[in-house]
Formats: sequence, C-alpha cells, structure tokens
Amino acid sequence: MTQPVADAHDRTVRWRQLVDLLSRPHDEIDPALLDAALTMVRTGMRSVARPIRAATARSIAGRAAEPRLIAIFAGDRLEVAAPLLAAAPLDDAGWLEVMEAASKEVAAFIRTIRGDQAPQAKAVSETAPPDEEEPRPSIGEIAARIERLKSKRDTAEPEPEAFPPAQFEPAAPVQPATGPGLFRWECDASGEIGWVEGAPRGALIGRSLPSEEGAPRELVRAFADRLPFEDTPMNLPSPALEGEWRLSGIPAFSPVDGRFLGFRGIARRDGEHEPPALVPGAGNPLAGDAEALRETIHEIKTPLNAIIGFAEIIDGQYLGPAHRNYRERAAEIVAQARMLLAAIEDLDFAARLQSRKTGEGDAVPLAEIIPPLAEDLAAKALARGVQLRMAPQLGQLRAKVDHDLAARLLKRFLGAIVESAAPHDLIHIDAKEGRGRLAVTVSRPAATLHLGDSQLFDPSYATAAEGEGSRLGLGFALRLVRGLARLAGGDLSLSASELTLMLPLVR
Repeated sequence: MTQPVADAHDRTVRWRQLVDLLSRPHDEIDPALLDAALTMVRTGMRSVARPIRAATARSIAGRAAEPRLIAIFAGDRLEVAAPLLAAAPLDDAGWLEVMEAASKEVAAFIRTIRGDQAPQAKAVSETAPPDEEEPRPSIGEIAARIERLKSKRDTAEPEPEAFPPAQFEPAAPVQPATGPGLFRWECDASGEIGWVEGAPRGALIGRSLPSEEGAPRELVRAFADRLPFEDTPMNLPSPALEGEWRLSGIPAFSPVDGRFLGFRGIARRDGEHEPPALVPGAGNPLAGDAEALRETIHEIKTPLNAIIGFAEIIDGQYLGPAHRNYRERAAEIVAQARMLLAAIEDLDFAARLQSRKTGEGDAVPLAEIIPPLAEDLAAKALARGVQLRMAPQLGQLRAKVDHDLAARLLKRFLGAIVESAAPHDLIHIDAKEGRGRLAVTVSRPAATLHLGDSQLFDPSYATAAEGEGSRLGLGFALRLVRGLARLAGGDLSLSASELTLMLPLVR
C-alpha cells in the first residue's frame, strides 16, 4: 500500500495485488489496515479498465469471503460482478451489505440467483417502493443481457461506464515495435501477458488477451479450451501498436505434473512477416530443445526468485531480529542465488537465439561496448589486486553480431577471467583481426596454465581465487561463452597462454 507508483500501469498492478490479498483469509489483520486497504481498492477502481476489473473478479470468484470487498464489485457493471457474486460464500448479513452497495442491474441479478432468500437492501427500498418494484428477470434473461452487452461492444460506440477508464499518458513517446511488424509474447494461465520481445513492454505487460474489449471469439474460445490458435485478427488497444495484428499461440503445460502454464506465441501485421513455426522443431532443428529449455528455465526462476526474496527478508531483519549466523547465511544464499539467476538468464538468452533464425547481425563497434565494460573490469581488478592491461586499439574494430549478444559475450568472458585471477596476476586484453574474424585475446590466469581444454571447460571447475566448489566458476562461464559464440558464428579457443574469443568481423 505504501510502495510508490510511477504511472497508471503501476497503479493497476497495485490494485490487483490488493484485491488478491483481500480475497484471502485475513482474520488476524489490523482492522484499521483492512479498512484502509478496502478504501484504496474502492477509490483505485475508478482508474482500472473494465476488462481488467472483470478479469480480477473472475480470478477471486469462489475464494473471496469479505462482504465489503464483494460489495465494491457489486457496485460495478453486471458483467464485471456476476462471476464473483455467483460464487460468493456469504451469509444473510453479508448479502444484505452487498445488496446495499449493488447497482440496479446487479441487485436484480442477486435476487435472481438467491431467489426468495435474497435480503432486501435499504438502498433499493428507498429508491423503489415495494409496489413499484420491477419484476425479477430469469437467469436466461440475465444471460441474454450479458451476451447483448458483449456483442454491442463490437458494433456500437461504448456506453458510459460506472467508472471511467484509466487515462494512459506516457511520459515519453512510445517507440514503435521492432521487427517492424512482429513480436513474441507469453502469458500466464489467466491470459495476462508477462513477457514480450520485439514490442514496447509497457504497452502489453499486464494486459489480458482474452479479456480485452473486442477480443475475437476464436481467441477467447482457444484460451478457455486451452487449444492452439493461428492468425487470429485482433486490434491491440495501444497507441504504440495501432492497427490489426494476427495472433498465433500454443498452450504450454508443465512437464512435471501437466499443469497448464499459459500460452506463448507471436503477433504479426498482416502481410509483413511470415509467422515462424510454433510447433517445436518445425523449420529449426534446435527449436524443440530450445523451447523445452525455456520452459525449464521459467520453472526454475520462480522458486529461485522466491528463495532470494525470503533470504533478503532474513538478512534485512524485515520481520524481526535474526541471529548474526542466520543473517550471514542468508546473505550468502542471496549472493549465490543471484549468480545462478544471472547464469539462467544467459541460458534463456541462448535458448531465444536458438528458437529463431540467427542471421548476420548489424555492425557493432566495440567502442560502444568496451568503455563502460572497461570501468567495471578495472574496479573488479583493483578490488582483487589483479593487474589489468587493455590494448588501446581495442574499441576500433566492429563485430558482425547482434549488439546484445556482443555485449553479453564480452561481459561474461572478460569478467570471468578477472574474477578467477589471483592477486598479482597480470591479465592482458587485446583485440585484432585474424583470418576474417575479430579475435579478442585474454591472457590466462596463472592457476589455469597447466589445464587442458577438457579441464578448463569443465562446468564444475573454479579457481582457488573464486573458492572452488562454492559457486558457478570459470569453467561454467567459459563453457557458456563458447556456446553463445558458436551460435553467432564464432568460437572460443584455448592456447598455452591465452584464451581467444572469435566473432564475425566487419571490415
């Protein structure tokens, strides 16, 4: 409740989190805090778009038992409140409180589903005398009314809402999607987009595809039945993505227990790009393995982030005093978990490269990458007592690879060498042209001079300076760098005194 919000998207995320927390048992919560949270939900609801309100109501249906929370939704439109009310586990006192806050159409719906048991709210009796009360519609009439409201959105101007939609005003002009007409997306089981590549993230993250106004029935039905869909036309409600898009997606399931995880797919503008194959292995022999790896990575990152969060709570004593030994152990867990998380992100990056065509990249001048990287390397070398020398002509060459890939390769490669070096080691870094390739050479740390390829590229190998066996060491980093380099058409080779990272060269 006290966390800062930068824009309308952040306010919506905080509102949904509050609703989710309030829908769970909270017997021991401070009443004043509960009242403040409910007030924040009630007032914040006015800035939340109707599709998000409807999706939120569906997500807590059957679980929410707080009458005041349900009463807030009862004051909204029927299509928002109906799923929540139909499954609300309330007693007569709770229903009376809900009826007092309900809008006219929602009150009629409650009387329909409750029958004679529905309590008569004071607010209703004051506005409509008993002898003038309108007849109660049947469940069929209510369902038909909801269908008419949904179909009307596609053909008519939108009706005035009980709560005005959020006004999104970007602080800076939103850049158009790269591609220029193609992006990839992933969503969770509820349809809410959580990952985007190739389009402005702020325009899509947090949106629920099947809940968007104007979402085609084919897409909604595919989400409901968890079936693949292809080239489904849809207009995305964002200034950065105006116009019609063709969406294709496939459902994802947990390889462990078969649990439905959500959808992943692509969106393209009609006629601009041919959609890549969504079936693993189609058109790319590495795609199946890459997609399987990405599923595994996502399964690992969730508990790993939870571990980091709990360890930080202990280390920071956020829930009360903790013994020094526990705090030290928690800090060690955080440090090692973050190293593992960084390595997992490198693997995820490699999997994304494998799952798409990796053609020749643009010309990337090393001068764009080396200066900030050199500052970081110099600071690490100084802290470890390592002597570092970098050739002055290092930034004059250009690599023909993806910019992000080049930056990631050099940072991981050079950083691993410096971190594995012992005090007083001399690490010399140079770059030159050789046999049509860009060759970045680094002198080997003294502790590795006696090792061959199989030993140095062993993922379990770490130098004594790193603390052997305590974390992901030099062997793992070099093996990962070599794999990424080969995806880009390069390689990582070993000589008696140097390691050489080779990349395609722009003359």
